[in-house]
Amino acid sequence: MYTPSLIRYGQQEPLAEPRILRAGPLTMLYERGFLRYIRLGDHEVLRMIYHAVRDHNWATATCEIEDETVEQRDDSFHIRYQCVCRNATIHLRWRCEITGDSDGTIQFNINGEALADFQRNRAGFCILHPIPECAGQACTLTHPDGSQSVAAFPTAISPHQPFLNIREMQWPISKEGAAVLWFVGDVFESEDQRNWTDASYKTYCTPLAKPFPVTLKTGDKIEQSVELRLIGPVSNPLDFHTKPDETLVSFGSSTLPLPAIGLGSNAEVLTDSVVGLLKEAGFHHLRVEVDFQQPDWAETVHKAVDDAVLLGVKLELVLLFNQLANYELYRFLKEPVEPSLVYSVTILSNFAKSTPPTLVEQVVSPLRQAFPDALVGVGTNAFFVAVNRQTPPLQTVDFISYAISPQAHAIDHLTLMENTAAQADTVRDARHWTPKVHLSPVTLRPRFNPDAKGNDPKPATVQMPFSVDPRQMSLMGAAWTVASLKNLIQARAHSLTYYETAGEQGLVQGEKPSAYPNQFVAEPGTVFPLYWVFQILNGFRHGHVIPTASSQPLKVEALLLQNDQSKVLILANQTNEFQAVSVPIHQPADQWVLDETSIPKANAAPASFWDEIVQNRVPIDNENLRVELTPYATAFLEWEA
Repeated sequence: MYTPSLIRYGQQEPLAEPRILRAGPLTMLYERGFLRYIRLGDHEVLRMIYHAVRDHNWATATCEIEDETVEQRDDSFHIRYQCVCRNATIHLRWRCEITGDSDGTIQFNINGEALADFQRNRAGFCILHPIPECAGQACTLTHPDGSQSVAAFPTAISPHQPFLNIREMQWPISKEGAAVLWFVGDVFESEDQRNWTDASYKTYCTPLAKPFPVTLKTGDKIEQSVELRLIGPVSNPLDFHTKPDETLVSFGSSTLPLPAIGLGSNAEVLTDSVVGLLKEAGFHHLRVEVDFQQPDWAETVHKAVDDAVLLGVKLELVLLFNQLANYELYRFLKEPVEPSLVYSVTILSNFAKSTPPTLVEQVVSPLRQAFPDALVGVGTNAFFVAVNRQTPPLQTVDFISYAISPQAHAIDHLTLMENTAAQADTVRDARHWTPKVHLSPVTLRPRFNPDAKGNDPKPATVQMPFSVDPRQMSLMGAAWTVASLKNLIQARAHSLTYYETAGEQGLVQGEKPSAYPNQFVAEPGTVFPLYWVFQILNGFRHGHVIPTASSQPLKVEALLLQNDQSKVLILANQTNEFQAVSVPIHQPADQWVLDETSIPKANAAPASFWDEIVQNRVPIDNENLRVELTPYATAFLEWEA
């Protein structure tokens, strides 16, 4: 039987409650050894201060906290702890101390010792800066030699580091006040993390211009300190106000078309019951990745063609070419793929992160001849950063494509929810190059590591791969999907491809049990909550989206659908707490809710799910409709158009 925590976020253990701390005029959260959401009144000064150790493949070692003490006062605090960072190669212990003073000064000190020999690409502090408050703001940089320069936090996504060689940085946080960060122990630089759809700028050490990886020997020490202090009149900030407990959702006056929405194929055999569920969900296309390095690529094509026919959808062909592209294309075009079945063809490369011009020249023309009604595009199988740093030629193609995952740098729940906002920024910037932007695929975790320089050691026992996330089968997975869809659709993405058909990275578990029953706890036949989001959304394929705005998007997100008969508002709680929402619906609406009580009914009788769960008539309160959302719940409100 599924426990509430499994249904909410895919794990048995309850989530730790973050502490709310104060340092004079600043408030913040303390969670798992790190500081988050450092605010002056309503103004977010820093999104996060944390430390990380990343191995030769840029994998971040997990940290186990020991001997933690937190002394908390009304306007100050003092924290001490140790933490051990480990993965297959890394073994390092940090001794950490954090102080917050009544004048708003925060100091974070770390002293590390290598407990084994290992290679690291990074070891030390990372500081995240929020996008809305910082974009376009001038920042004064002090360099190690004492010289200064001024640069602005980028508005468009900067492909390369906007700030280099930093000892200290200062930027405005109120009309007359500023924040200052001071670093000791290493030289820092900044990058625009929206390249990986992280909703922040990051200031980190060590500069990437220095050779890496670096070998640490047992006993080697790392000492660093970062200090945040306030200057100017900031104790009574102007133009700040406390946000209400209730989230306000507003509707726009325009309408947007729905993009084509598909899902990915995989090796899972689609049984009759799975086919029935996926057909009910009404997808437009099925993505198949054809990697000509793989000896069984032809079998992959055949299965995808068969699955597309079964599901009654088009094919999104993603072709990964090697150095012999002409020969590989010749062999591929001999396969029995009906041209009318193909929706799009994406040209990618196995030897370059972004489609190179030579490959475009070789294969675009014959592909257009073979599939005359299909869209032909280029891009990357990895993150937006690849096409931002090396934009492929777009003159002879129809679209640009890249993948999205919110966990390029961190895997915690709050980061997962924060990062949906940056997805819209990538589409906005890509649309400057071409009006058709395809996101393919969108997954909770990256499917592979595009920056790996070597192989990781093989684990001694079978364990769940990093590409699988237990939150796939949870309410949280559905809530994240709503926020992702809302941001990508409102940014005018042309085509979206999410997840896979069945299995641990799919929409349903299928008839096979989980391959990782101790980590991904899903019984055969389980219908994941995010499936129902797509079933409702795709029912409006010929309708429109009305833009929405949430007063607190890190708490509640909204997606509003409309056709000739009705409107459906999807509200998703992005938190593990109860949330109250007020929406401008001026007539009674019917409500269905995905929550801890309804999900077991969905798994027991998916064919009659909407009839089985409780349907409520939500009344109007003070000219608005008020909705209560339980943790990570998703509500569907329907009323006449």
